[in-house]
Amino acid sequence: MKLKNKILSVVALSTLSQVAYAVPFTFEARSLGMGGVATATADLASAAWANPAMLTNQRPDDDFSLLIGIGAFVRDNDDLLTDIDDFQAADDRLQAAKAAANPQEIIDASTDMLAIIQGIDGKDMAVDVSGLAAMGLAFDSFAMAISIRADAIGAGTVTDLSQNITEVDDVTKNILNIEGVLATEFGVSFAKAFRVANRKLSVGIKPKLVDLQAITFSESIKTIDGLDSLTDQSNKRDLGTFTTVDLGLAYDVTKSFRLGLNIRNLITDEFDLGGTVLNFDTEARLGLAYHNRLLTVAVDYDLRENKPLLANPVFDDLKTQNLAIGAEFNAFDFMQLRVGARKNVASGIPDGAKDTAITAGIGFWLGFNLDIAATFTENSVGGFLQTGFRF
Repeated sequence: MKLKNKILSVVALSTLSQVAYAVPFTFEARSLGMGGVATATADLASAAWANPAMLTNQRPDDDFSLLIGIGAFVRDNDDLLTDIDDFQAADDRLQAAKAAANPQEIIDASTDMLAIIQGIDGKDMAVDVSGLAAMGLAFDSFAMAISIRADAIGAGTVTDLSQNITEVDDVTKNILNIEGVLATEFGVSFAKAFRVANRKLSVGIKPKLVDLQAITFSESIKTIDGLDSLTDQSNKRDLGTFTTVDLGLAYDVTKSFRLGLNIRNLITDEFDLGGTVLNFDTEARLGLAYHNRLLTVAVDYDLRENKPLLANPVFDDLKTQNLAIGAEFNAFDFMQLRVGARKNVASGIPDGAKDTAITAGIGFWLGFNLDIAATFTENSVGGFLQTGFRF
């Protein structure tokens, strides 16, 4: 089995295993289907992650909601996985040529391996595994939610590259370095609506407890066979637990237009990871939405660049600053069709990371909610599945 297929298998297995830790991420299925917008469109079920102020945005007859979801995302902006597969295929040819004592094929295979290595410098890949659960409650004067999520974020890049044809077969060269972080978050959100200039202004706050664990390992791309080492306890490190808070605002500009602002991680922290520093930074997102009974259209924009939750500076080009647009068409409250697009406008990122991600999703009300969403670009793919109910 090719390494690319094995990594996708590991993602699927990791997705299931994360449920034991809790459940994660910035996206949930409705948001993902709409390009990632949620700051001014979230509801009682999803506001805990998108914008705590939007807890006051429940349906008139809904006082309770429960949401459980899980998703996975793979990004390979530079086709690193393809390069590793090609390198291993060329190495198979090299070993066969050595066994057959074929000097010309030995030279040809070694030359191909060196050419791949020369083009691999600076490339990286990333995998996110996400899961989440939330319970929302609406009262006469305020709304609240209890939420838990776990973000399993991993990235890999190749270092110690072969410098000449004699080194391509050396297992101490061409090392794939994998770094991962498991961030488990438990939060309690509160929101209250006020009247300002005869319009609804909602304010929300979310104190939360965050636990961080790190995973690191290295292996030559010549010998690596899947990513089983990710589950090896000896490669894990407990970075500790800390407390931070999110703040949200939502203002109804008119009956149909709403502004939203979500500021996450107002209290920042940093962690030492073997000589490199893992920063847990503040993030801010602004959203604008138009909504009526049948249609919702929204735009979200990150107000600053967000570094990946990884310590090694070689992964800095995985940073994001997303501009997202999305729409939802509501068919008689039974089915919702969603579509959207998202573009990373951060500076200094690979060309593949600049591709516009197209998203789509569908939701059903069958006595319970069922939401499915997917996203893709030329070099990335992801999906989210969630269920829940409300009354």
